[in-house]
Amino acid sequence: MGALFPLLPLGGVRVAASVSDAQGDPQGLGRVRRRPGQGQEGNLTVQVLSVAVHNHYKRIYNESSNKCLARGGVSTSGDEEIELEKSNILLIGPTGSGKTLLAKTLARYVNVPFVIADATSITQAGYSGEDVESVIYKLLAAADFNVEAAEHGIVYIDEVDKLTKKDECHKGRRDVSGEGVQQALLKIFEGTVINVPRKRSQDNIPHGYVDVDTRNILFICGGAFFGLEKIVSERHQHCPVGFVIPICQSSVGNVENDDLIAYGLIPEFIGRLPITVALTNLNEEQLVQVLWEPKNAIAKQYKKLLKMNDVKLHFTDDASRLIAKKAIVRETGARGLRSIIEDILTESMFEIPDAREGKEKVIAVLVDEESVGPLHHRGCGAKIFRDDGALELYIYQNNINLPGLIQSKPRRSRVFRLCLLVALSATKLWIYQTFPWFFLWFSSIYEWIVLSLCKLNIVIQ
Repeated sequence: MGALFPLLPLGGVRVAASVSDAQGDPQGLGRVRRRPGQGQEGNLTVQVLSVAVHNHYKRIYNESSNKCLARGGVSTSGDEEIELEKSNILLIGPTGSGKTLLAKTLARYVNVPFVIADATSITQAGYSGEDVESVIYKLLAAADFNVEAAEHGIVYIDEVDKLTKKDECHKGRRDVSGEGVQQALLKIFEGTVINVPRKRSQDNIPHGYVDVDTRNILFICGGAFFGLEKIVSERHQHCPVGFVIPICQSSVGNVENDDLIAYGLIPEFIGRLPITVALTNLNEEQLVQVLWEPKNAIAKQYKKLLKMNDVKLHFTDDASRLIAKKAIVRETGARGLRSIIEDILTESMFEIPDAREGKEKVIAVLVDEESVGPLHHRGCGAKIFRDDGALELYIYQNNINLPGLIQSKPRRSRVFRLCLLVALSATKLWIYQTFPWFFLWFSSIYEWIVLSLCKLNIVIQ
C-alpha cells in the first residue's frame, strides 16, 4: 500500500490513483475539502466523502491494471480476480449546507467530468419531460463528447427527496415523476450501457448514437429531506407528546434505511446508495467564513461590483455577524447570504450609476449593524458617503471598528482628542474676538483642519 500508482489516463482526463501521495489519498482530498468557506469541518462528512471517492477511483485503477495483465498473458492471483463493486453516495442536509459545493469540489480535485442534474425535471420514459438518459448525455457533453472520459465522471443529482412516492398515485394512477423515476435510475446507478446521441447539429439533429457504460460513473444524490428528522426522532422515541415541541436537528445523523423508506424512497433505490452522509446547518462562524474567505466570496463579489463604479464598499465585523445570524433565523443557510446583502445594497446600487460627478458622486458605502437591522426586520440600508473624508469622519465620531480605517481607540487617546478639541475651540473664540474680519475665512477652513487632524490621528495610531 505504500507504493505510488501512476496517473490514470482516462480519455484525456488524468485521475490521481496514488495511495500514499497527498494528492491521491483521502487525507489529501480532506485538506482540499477543508478550504475556508466550505463548512462541515466539524463532523465526519469530509472523511466519509474523501474515502468514498478515493476508493472509487482506486477500484477503477484496479480494473485497468487487471486488464493490462490479462492482455500481457500474465496470470493473476486469487485476490486479483475479486471484483470491486461501486458505492454511490447520498447526501442529506438542509438547504444552503454545501451539498452541491462538496460535489463540485471533489470533481474539480480529481479532474473528471462533472454534471449537475435536477431530479424534479426527470420523468419516466414516454412522458413529457427529461428521461434518465438525458443525465448521461449531459455528462457526455461535459466531457466534450469523449466517451472514455465520461465513463469515469461524477454525476450529482439534486433534489432526490422530491422523488418520493405520491399519496395520490396509490389510487390507480401511475407515479411518473416520483417512484417511476426511482425505478428508472436503478439500472443506471448499478451499471448499464446507455445509448445516447452524439454531438447535435445546429438543427438539433444527433450525429448518430454512442454507447456509454455507467458502471464506473460515480453518482452522488442530494436532498434536503425536510421532515426526515421527525421520522428519526419517532423511531428513537425522542418525540414527546404535546404541541410546539422542538425537533432535535442532530437526529438526522442517525438516519437508517427504514427512515428513508418511511419518507417515500423505495428499498431498491436506497440499496444502490450505500453511503449516506448527513450534513448539518452551518453555524454563525461558518457563515461568516462563507461570506468572506472563499475566492469567490459573496462580500468580495459585491465589493468588485461597486469598485467598477469607483466606489469602495465596507462592512463592519458586527454587520457580518448580524448577516450570518439573519441567515440562520431564515433557515436558508449560505444561500440566504446573497439575498440579505442584496436587500441591504439595493438603494445604494440604484443611486451609484446616476451620481458620477460633482458633489453628488458616491465615494464610499458602509454596511454596519444599523444597515442590516434586527433579526426579524429590515434595516435602514447601506450608508452612502459623497464627500472626501466623510466616511473617516463618521467612523471617527461613532468610534466604529473598521479594518483598514480608524480602529477602536485606547482610553488615553480619547483624553488627547478631548484636549485637542478644547484647544481648537479656544483658538476659534480668540480669533473671533481679536480679528472679527479674519473669522469668516477661518471658519471656512476650521472643518478642514479638524478633518486633517482626524486623518493624522490614523497615521499616529
